[in-house]
Amino acid sequence: MALTRIAIEPILPDQHMAALEDMACSVVGSSAVLAGKVRDPLRRDIAELTRWMHCYYSNLIEGQQTRVPDIEAALRHDFSAEPKKRDLQKLALAHLECQRWAAGYSASPFAPDFICKLHQQFYSHLPSEMRVATTKSGSRIPLEPGVLRVTDAEVGSHIGPPHELVPKLLDHFQRRYEEPGHSRIQRIVAVGASHHRLAWIHPFRDGNGRVVRLFSDTLIRELGIDAGGLWSLSRGLAFKRKEYYERLAHADQKRSSSSAEDGRGHLSERALRDFCEFVLTVMLDQISFMDGLLELDALAGRIEHYTHVEGRFGKDSARIFLLLREALYRGVFERGEAGRIVGAGERTGRATLAKAVDAGLLKSDSPKSPVRLALPVKVLGAYFPRLFPADQLHE
Repeated sequence: MALTRIAIEPILPDQHMAALEDMACSVVGSSAVLAGKVRDPLRRDIAELTRWMHCYYSNLIEGQQTRVPDIEAALRHDFSAEPKKRDLQKLALAHLECQRWAAGYSASPFAPDFICKLHQQFYSHLPSEMRVATTKSGSRIPLEPGVLRVTDAEVGSHIGPPHELVPKLLDHFQRRYEEPGHSRIQRIVAVGASHHRLAWIHPFRDGNGRVVRLFSDTLIRELGIDAGGLWSLSRGLAFKRKEYYERLAHADQKRSSSSAEDGRGHLSERALRDFCEFVLTVMLDQISFMDGLLELDALAGRIEHYTHVEGRFGKDSARIFLLLREALYRGVFERGEAGRIVGAGERTGRATLAKAVDAGLLKSDSPKSPVRLALPVKVLGAYFPRLFPADQLHE
């Protein structure tokens, strides 16, 4: 069918690409700088924190806000007795499990099978009573994880393509975005373009927004511009939620036949270019934000403020900070080094180290293994201001 071939065209802007490609080059350079800001194992722990950001902000975009301490509790399988809060915890846990699964996926993120598995992984981690879709009339019907919609869809002003076209559109989506002639820079520009086109196809009865953002996170990682998992696209989209939805809707426009500037495809090339520019701007903003947040000297200063003011360690504050600073700059240190680090004897060093570990500020894999910086929820507001809203970091 002809519509299958042209419905999501153009898949990339053809005209006025130079500015978008310049922005994509900036993404490559700035993400590489960010990747070198911190070393393992701290980088791995911050990457896990970034998964929390993906989860928190993607759900926030959908109007569902899970407080960060509740996410931490859900990971311990400590669920609230309050039904609404417990459901939000399970939603967050499902999102995190899906992200971990996607991180280990090695095939093409454009493949229809992967897109269906994203949906399946997310919803299969939810209890059956939460695996539901809400129709336009407000009724709730069971949702089968990973199964493409078999009814037509209308969401706001967007009317999705006929459901019988969805499988062929997804095949066309993969084939066009995987064309070998695309340069790496063009593929980075395509992060925004493919984000919109997948949302436009609207493959599932429900859950499309979350799946599209999970898809884009996977694509960003596959392109090697995630800085080792140190920044979150969903955070930037959440801060510009209204504009995000407006630009998604704008990119739904059909091509203006009266303007050669609007391309030759079924959909508006100008609107797609605008959406790509928006997504690249968000990417650069978020990389820059994390770059500033991970300046080690400034971070050390915030850690010092926490130990002296918020930690309430009294006379031990200065020594505890010295241990935390050592872990920040070196990544790990041996327990036997504590006395030297704090400028005291071995006994004082061990006692100071024990207090830092007991307070959850340092951690290790075993009672005798080297220690590293810990990032419990209670320190996030002090160490990483504005990573999450301040009012979402407390019980």
